[in-house]
Amino acid sequence: MDYQALPPTEISILAPPDALVRHLVTALPASRTPRMDSPAARPQALTPKSASSERISVAEMARITSERLSAHNPSYIRLSLGWPGELCRFTHPLDYIGFDGGGGIGSGPGMAVGAAMALRDSKSGRLPVAILGDGDFIMGVSAIWTAVHYRVPLLIVVANNQSFFNDELHQERVARTRDRPVENRWIGLRMSDPPLDLALLAQGQGAVGLGPVRVLEDYAGVLTDAIDKVRDGATCVIDVHVVPEYSRAVSSAILRHIPNER
Repeated sequence: MDYQALPPTEISILAPPDALVRHLVTALPASRTPRMDSPAARPQALTPKSASSERISVAEMARITSERLSAHNPSYIRLSLGWPGELCRFTHPLDYIGFDGGGGIGSGPGMAVGAAMALRDSKSGRLPVAILGDGDFIMGVSAIWTAVHYRVPLLIVVANNQSFFNDELHQERVARTRDRPVENRWIGLRMSDPPLDLALLAQGQGAVGLGPVRVLEDYAGVLTDAIDKVRDGATCVIDVHVVPEYSRAVSSAILRHIPNER
């Protein structure tokens, strides 16, 4: 994933993926064909982490988000980098639309608005939801105005760790490789002095801005209120203050040590 390289393949087939998979499934023996009607295994319960008095753990935010949205037929347009994979139990193409794949910052709001517009026009009954990082959000916040202008129902939850935290982990990896102080990884990346009011930024685009939410019990109620507003046609943004952390799998991947890297 460092350079977005394609995995090596023995056969390259130029065909739409759906058409190719359909033919492959037909060619497989019946005993080898997966059952598509069987329910997906339930995800393992996440162990709540203790959060500070002013921030919610990413695991807790994700758990509450998934639980509250499950009854509303959500379509996750984007998920933040720290989102726990244990909760990604998707069984339909519209359950999760995907990621930009380029590793850049700022595409999240624009992709959220475009996908939400398509979902609105598709009459699918889906609730458009985007879970964005704060860095991604502030880089593309003006896209929210477009959603309001075109009356696009959309729920955006910002996992606000007040940092370009992805780069913090990269800084730590480089520091470990070069034997430099890991404690300095935050320099130039934290956005807490002064903290950004992301709900106010959303209101400045004409959207409904809620938060900042710092207490888990408050988040459940705010999320329920936001869902009702989006169902009524609003573009709604919730600013949730979370602990600067990613799921263990993501952090391990970013922090993996490569000897003699320069």
